[in-house]
Amino acid sequence: MSEFTQAAVTITSSSLSLNLPPLPTTSRGKNIVLSIHPKDPDKIIYASGKYVVVRSLKEPYGKESFVYRGHNSTVTVAKFSSNGNYIASADETGKLRVWASNTPEKKSKLEIQVLGGPVSDLAWDGESKKIVVCGDGGSSFHLRCIIWDTGNNAGEFIGHNKRATTVDYRQQRPFRIMSGSEDMKTVFYAGPPFKRDSDTTSHSNYVNCVRYSPDGEMIVSVGSDKKIVLYEGKTGVVQNSWENVHAGSIYSVSWSSCGTKILTTSADKTAKVIQMPSGEVEGTYTLGEKLGDFVVGGVMSGSTPCVVTLSGKIHILNASDFSASPTTINGHQGSVSSMFLDKSTGTLYTGSSDGTVAAWEAGTREGKNFTGGTNADLNGAVHGGAVTTINVADGNVITSGWDDTIRVGSAATGSSDGAIGLGGQPKCSGSSGSVVVIATKDSLKVVSGGSIAGELEISYTAQAIAVNVAGDIVVVGDSANKIHIYSLSGGDLAESNVVDGHTGAIHSLAFNSEGDKLAAGDVKEVRVWNTADWSPLIKGKWQFHTSQIKGLDWSSNGEYLASIGTDENLFIWCLAKKMRRLNYKFAHKGGAVGCAWIDEGKIVSAGSDGSIVEWDVAADMAEKFK
Repeated sequence: MSEFTQAAVTITSSSLSLNLPPLPTTSRGKNIVLSIHPKDPDKIIYASGKYVVVRSLKEPYGKESFVYRGHNSTVTVAKFSSNGNYIASADETGKLRVWASNTPEKKSKLEIQVLGGPVSDLAWDGESKKIVVCGDGGSSFHLRCIIWDTGNNAGEFIGHNKRATTVDYRQQRPFRIMSGSEDMKTVFYAGPPFKRDSDTTSHSNYVNCVRYSPDGEMIVSVGSDKKIVLYEGKTGVVQNSWENVHAGSIYSVSWSSCGTKILTTSADKTAKVIQMPSGEVEGTYTLGEKLGDFVVGGVMSGSTPCVVTLSGKIHILNASDFSASPTTINGHQGSVSSMFLDKSTGTLYTGSSDGTVAAWEAGTREGKNFTGGTNADLNGAVHGGAVTTINVADGNVITSGWDDTIRVGSAATGSSDGAIGLGGQPKCSGSSGSVVVIATKDSLKVVSGGSIAGELEISYTAQAIAVNVAGDIVVVGDSANKIHIYSLSGGDLAESNVVDGHTGAIHSLAFNSEGDKLAAGDVKEVRVWNTADWSPLIKGKWQFHTSQIKGLDWSSNGEYLASIGTDENLFIWCLAKKMRRLNYKFAHKGGAVGCAWIDEGKIVSAGSDGSIVEWDVAADMAEKFK
């Protein structure tokens, strides 16, 4: 069973059969914090936008992922408690939330303002009672330790005069805390109640990460000075240091479960495994040569290294072969801005606000990012802005984006090469067979054979397009509540009718497989039109959405219709039971961009939360529409 959480409310549904969460959020020049479950090292946790993601490294495209959606601001760090029962997550506003990880409800246990600015890192004590956070405290302290069930302070943390970038907590008694900062110092605290015990200036640039060994006997710090420093765990006394281990800033360090090795990641696009306390480099992983291959974070899953590059991709490295290709978890860092399910193959295609395009294999939903585009060196983006539309025609994946271009990608190779200018920003699209129709601000463009085959100027604002199965009728919904009907021959469009009657702007359209019915969604209502004479078949009954309906799709038998919108609701409607509806609330935080039937009992949807979700609705439909 997959899970979502919405604010303090958890959305848990047995109907959620698959959840593909977004990739970690990354930023050039900054490390990201990764952490693993203390009892299940195959379970990783990270921040992605305003969300916290927990996913399995064994089955990264499987059913075990969940997305916590309780923060209202960008999440900066999240970690499991030492007993694995809770998760602490903090955001850019300085708020800390503690919530249960071992229950379906993921109930919130604490929300507190811990710092005056963004939190950079946090750590739990070994008894899961206290949490220390660090970050930008403004004119106040840059660290704070609290007893989390009361919110009371557990010490006084002076020592840094700039943003504290990293912190860790010794898991054994006597408890100790070490922090690192942009002031280039590491500070050692003894307690509780904690007070500064000592500080060192072994680094000559920002300290990016400090981490205790599992037994608490050693602690390591790494920094932008390319230096690794080893300390004694109880006293904080420097034991050794190594310079220029990497050719670039060292962003993170993580210990193996046996406590004899560390994993370091760097801007030199490598990750290294180093034996401790000798400092001998056991091996080096090279992640690539592009800008997006900067290795900005890493964690040891037992003895298996797992790293994240600037592109956001998660790479599971081979623990016994430093030259072996990694297992890469692909996807999107940003929100999903468009989706298309190729029903002939079952492959799902999605586009993102970051310009990337991904293909998700039928059945397994293993992801693969398309290559090509203007920003490929960083994140493999196909477009120079958000991907507005995706369609498949004759084995080609036709995408359009905010860079005002169309790109023709190969479904077989996953390559999108060459751009076709649109002359304006794309608004919406529809397709059938070999034909794709894309609307810009002032025109409709017919794309066929990988090129623009026809064009028609329009005087209205198009917001939704659908093409019937035969490919000879195109319908366009506009902002003035109308549906424009066109005949299509070759690349020529000719308007034949205008359907009026909706009370809001049209945001989605869908023909059934027979082509005799058209579903149209506006800002609250779904109507069904008879395409023979364009009379309404269903009117005034399916009006339970509360904002824009962004996706419509008919089941293959034409008996059911799915709708999804910016109100975060997924509805299923039944032609035979017009007064009944099946509703899944909080489907996507921030709204959805589309939905599609995979088969008669399964739906896939995607949305602004960056998640791609499959819903097993067969049992619910049988009960609701019996």
